[in-house]
Amino acid sequence: MRSVPRVACVNDLSGYGRCSLTTALPVLSVMGVQACPAPTAVLSMHTGFPDFTFTDLTDQLPAYFESWSHLDFDWIYSGFLGSVGQAAYVRAFFRMQREKNPACRILLDPVMGDDGRMYSTYTKELCSAVRELAAGADVITPNVTEACLLTGTPYHGEALHTDEAYALADRLLSLGCGAVVVTGIVRDDIICNLTCENGSRELTAVHRTKRLFSGTGDLFASVLCGALAKGRPLSEAAGIAARFLSDVTQYTMEQNTDPMEGVLFEPLLARLGEGYDA
Repeated sequence: MRSVPRVACVNDLSGYGRCSLTTALPVLSVMGVQACPAPTAVLSMHTGFPDFTFTDLTDQLPAYFESWSHLDFDWIYSGFLGSVGQAAYVRAFFRMQREKNPACRILLDPVMGDDGRMYSTYTKELCSAVRELAAGADVITPNVTEACLLTGTPYHGEALHTDEAYALADRLLSLGCGAVVVTGIVRDDIICNLTCENGSRELTAVHRTKRLFSGTGDLFASVLCGALAKGRPLSEAAGIAARFLSDVTQYTMEQNTDPMEGVLFEPLLARLGEGYDA
């Protein structure tokens, strides 16, 4: 067993705005995990800003993944994908790694939409491709919108009753994934995450801020991945991620920064390095 777990991070790289790889790399590193980026695109800033440049790296992915054919990874953490072609290359990478190392585990964050809306870059074909990726993943981390998109469930908001949340998670598990963490279930001044694995269900709650920030899903999934790679059980890892995100969003609220910049996680990163159980 490696003393430092190795994770392949498949995501876009945005030069400004805390999201995707610029979140995953520092989080995994401070948690004692080797983060190996596989950028799917390079943006000058995330797409929430009005003036960004975009370089699509789809055509580079086959050679990129082939150059990693002699490597094996403990985890693959896959996030935003920009096209059906990218999804096909990532699926082939999953298969190649599993054949090389059957112990390799896959965390899929299906970055498809939010607040009941699918992102403008997504098509029905891309949704179907992400659904196929989810079927082969060990853990998926959809928010409520993404869970509805993946399962064809009508969206009626984030304020799910417990039975509704359980039913939605069961539909996700029926896709073929090993475990599910449904994020962002709203209950007044708290926000809940539902973890389902091996027949067990756990609904955990943390304080909810009233302001929405860009990139919070990326931060949650990155901390979750780091905790899993270090051997934490899924429910425990989800609790660590939720508490860290809650602390960071409250800190960011106090600083009164532009929500488009994302949450100010940098001053609190050391907590993750110390083993975040607060």
